Amino acid sequence: MDNRIICENRTYTEVMNTHDHSFVQLILPLQGVLNIKTAGKELELDEARLFLLPPSCQHTFWAKQNNKFLVLDIPRFMFQLGVLDNFPSGQNYVMDEKWKAIRFLLLSEAGQGKIESSRISSLFHFFNTYLTEYQIPESVKYIQKFYNEQISLEKLASLEHYTVSYFCSWFKGIMNCTPMAYLKKVRIEQSKQLLLGTSLNILQIAWEVGYVHQSSLDRVFKEIEGITPAEYRRNNMKIR
Repeated sequence: MDNRIICENRTYTEVMNTHDHSFVQLILPLQGVLNIKTAGKELELDEARLFLLPPSCQHTFWAKQNNKFLVLDIPRFMFQLGVLDNFPSGQNYVMDEKWKAIRFLLLSEAGQGKIESSRISSLFHFFNTYLTEYQIPESVKYIQKFYNEQISLEKLASLEHYTVSYFCSWFKGIMNCTPMAYLKKVRIEQSKQLLLGTSLNILQIAWEVGYVHQSSLDRVFKEIEGITPAEYRRNNMKIR
């Protein structure tokens, strides 16, 4: 590949292919489903999302039905140094209205039969920020929303399209703690708000944040805060 962005429509077959490449690849769905597997990550790329493959990322891909995808092969140097390290196994994005508009503009250029144009490069510089800006992982958002329910590692891993073992390693790399440790932190932060902002007793607060027994909340709260929930409430009420 040379130093230009290649933008073209592509289709895939049922034959499973495995390779990697030195450039970055952005895959935007038009029709059908493309199955993609990278190290620890597996997803069915459909019309609801798009996918970014970093360079030197070995991947396997195949499709079982009629399909069409808009694919951009982007030289590595067009990304800031180190930014692609944030998603070594690839990154998927929701095909929202913003990306639908970008896809429409790219299709307009690709439809002219040009392998590359200055307008495609201009478009890339516009949407590159959307590719590399920090996005709260779906698993983190799920924990923040459903912290008071029973949450399994399998469920969290499925949200990121990772195997459980890879997900745990990946999560710790971006959050500096394990998924279950993060769940504990969220629950304790919520319990602190309830301790100071409500008159609920400790058992009721334990239920509110996802613990069946008060002893479970007591144990985790002391593990993180160094004191029990009752002591936390008492100490902070004195300050007020």
